[in-house]
Amino acid sequence: MSTRRDFLNQLGAGVAASAVAGPAIALPSSGRAPEEESYWRHVANEFVIDPGIAYLNTGTRGPSPRSVIRAQVDAIYGGDRDRLSYANFVDNGDFRRGLRERLAGFVGVKPTEIAITNNTTEGMVFGTSGLDLRRGDEVVCTNHDHSSGGQPINLRQARDGIRTVMVDINRTDRSPRHSADDILEAFDRAIGPKTRLVSFCHVNYTDGLVMPVKEICELARSRGALTLVDGAHPPGMMDLDIAALGCDMYAGAGHKWMLAAMLTGFFVVREDVQDRVWPTVYSGHIDGKNMLGGDLDDPDHSLARFESRGSRSSPAGASIDAALDFHEAIGPAAIEARDRYLAARLIDGLSGVPGVHLSTASNEFSCALVAFSLDGVETKEMNDLLWDRHRIYVCNVTKPEMDFDVNRASLHIMATADHVDRLVGAVAEIARERGV
Repeated sequence: MSTRRDFLNQLGAGVAASAVAGPAIALPSSGRAPEEESYWRHVANEFVIDPGIAYLNTGTRGPSPRSVIRAQVDAIYGGDRDRLSYANFVDNGDFRRGLRERLAGFVGVKPTEIAITNNTTEGMVFGTSGLDLRRGDEVVCTNHDHSSGGQPINLRQARDGIRTVMVDINRTDRSPRHSADDILEAFDRAIGPKTRLVSFCHVNYTDGLVMPVKEICELARSRGALTLVDGAHPPGMMDLDIAALGCDMYAGAGHKWMLAAMLTGFFVVREDVQDRVWPTVYSGHIDGKNMLGGDLDDPDHSLARFESRGSRSSPAGASIDAALDFHEAIGPAAIEARDRYLAARLIDGLSGVPGVHLSTASNEFSCALVAFSLDGVETKEMNDLLWDRHRIYVCNVTKPEMDFDVNRASLHIMATADHVDRLVGAVAEIARERGV
């Protein structure tokens, strides 16, 4: 065997399981409208989700389409069948460099500014623990951050004596936001002369709010602070251009809206600040030298050094490659438009149900996460009722410390307008039963 193609062709016949067998279908959107249901049902049929399930929880885990599942199965089979050939001709350095370049283009950064990680959390830890911070330095975050971003900051506070400054962006009246001005004002008050890092979500996992990232980053830079953005949700949901956001660091997920395997993600650091961020799980070269001090022929000084963490998962890398194929065939802009259409349809439908409170607005400050609650029904109970009666899968986000408790629906391309209408009808049924 002498080429990647030869090796993959030999795998062909007996690899894919029957559930995902069959050729991939043509998916190009060709400018399809977000409400053109016949086309988007065609896309939704590429997922292996049970036909009776309305899967509305991509914000936790995005099921992979058939082509991505097949890529993972092929990788497992290929590596176990002939490990040496697979390493030489398939999962080799050229593939990994090419994958980094593809992923960089997909999210809008330079290939030298991105590393493939296991998840968003890993990138958030790199960005928080990899900085030289001293006792008394301040890190700004928000009370709508995920624990994967907030707890690494708290760990540094316990370990190094830094100070956490938390921005309160909660709305106790449960009303969605209609302006970014109050958020910017809150950050303006929080960022002081001792602030070294500002960490926040691009899209809040709680209420779906799309934060004014560019404006916050400009504010932080004007005060001499670095920025770290938790991008667990936008990759695959939005037509993403990280460079245009102006952030210093960005951590993203592959297993949610990108539809790749579990244990996939990425970490971005702008070239001009890379010398300020240390890898914290690391087994690579130091200053171009090996463990015994010998010079390396071609040391890699790009952000790929953050990938030097021991063993890797070949199926994970293959899944990212296949997921990028899937997204690019449809088009990131078309996918974002579809997600926004489904979310707006849900918001419009729930707005007419008595007793429903929406924490997400249908405007430029939201995209594909919709948070809601129903008077008199606990969110955990709502989850159970929707699943047990209607096979509708949503989740709840509960933060009792700040009196925040909502059900959250994630609207992505495996969902259809029928699924959205089913959710609206189910919530309305529950409201009538409770006499709301």
